[in-house]
Amino acid sequence: MNTEKQSQLEPLYDKKVDCPFCGKRFTTKKVRSRFIKPLRVDSDFCPIFSNGSHSPLYYYVVICPECGFAFTEDFTSYFSHVSRDNVNKEITAKMDKNVNYCGERSFESSIRTYKLAIYSAQLVKEKHIVFAHLCLRLAWAYRGNGDSQEESRFLKLALNEYEKAFINSDFDSEKIPEMQVLYMIGELNRRLGNYSEAVKFFTAVTEHGDKSKNMKYVNIAREQWKLAVEENRIKRKA
Repeated sequence: MNTEKQSQLEPLYDKKVDCPFCGKRFTTKKVRSRFIKPLRVDSDFCPIFSNGSHSPLYYYVVICPECGFAFTEDFTSYFSHVSRDNVNKEITAKMDKNVNYCGERSFESSIRTYKLAIYSAQLVKEKHIVFAHLCLRLAWAYRGNGDSQEESRFLKLALNEYEKAFINSDFDSEKIPEMQVLYMIGELNRRLGNYSEAVKFFTAVTEHGDKSKNMKYVNIAREQWKLAVEENRIKRKA
């Protein structure tokens, strides 16, 4: 592809998706990978984008235009009879088909997609790690928009879900290393001012039995451990 054709590419493209709930095939917008260029990535892996750029966070959740079910790639494709009844009654029967989330999204509409996904996850009793990812990315979206109060609210919810995911081991360790879960618990505790808890979980990362396989988490955990200790010292002096 030559340079002229590359410059004509739009940041958003249509991706074909099959709804895991009703089976409907439809297209929804996603951001092309070559346009995903964050200004920086924070220590909880939040990508920060410049104003006016297309944030992939806005398109993380997919919403079926047929049944209204909101989901991500983390969601299960198995639904019990009770789950199906719940979604049909609480989402499909009440959806407004004049509202479509398959096109370009604003900050406000992206926030609604996350909250719909959290509600969908509750109705089908998704794993804690799914809730953790949703709440974390919703907190990131609020951070990018400068809303620290809502960011903090959803960081707390994400932390709670990560802790439950760790306790119940309800995540696929092939896709998400346990060290990553431990690191996220430590980092979210640090961001929320729970420095002693943060230090405990950062230490668990650096002493983990699989640390030789995941030195990335060991290295950042060491840095954040130092930061948490210093922040705790400053807090105690205040």
